[in-house]
Amino acid sequence: MAAHFEKCLTETDTEGKLSLPIDWLGILPQFDLGSHHEVKIYASDGFGFCWEFRCSTIKMGRYRKPVLQPEDWLKFVDRKGLEVGDKIILDSDPNDSIGRHFRIRAQKFDHEDEKWVDV
Repeated sequence: MAAHFEKCLTETDTEGKLSLPIDWLGILPQFDLGSHHEVKIYASDGFGFCWEFRCSTIKMGRYRKPVLQPEDWLKFVDRKGLEVGDKIILDSDPNDSIGRHFRIRAQKFDHEDEKWVDV
């Protein structure tokens, strides 16, 4: 099953971690909550770069929510020059040889052309 997540970034996203929707727990590699509280995901960005993100879960009431940890996520934010209001798109498709293929796109709004542009 393919998955798609799109978000305009907030201050928390540009200065800390990125929260993913709870339903992505079924998309991400399996968490072993007994001994490991994080998994690694690798995402290509469309410009030939592959990014490594450590994803862990945080407790939100009685639910667990996946988050991309700041150490890896903020490298991506910095490299792409992302700010509050910019957008990220995270997609995932099943892949027979690697399990899942993740793609991440960062976008800024071009006010002159009035459209989102990948960075």
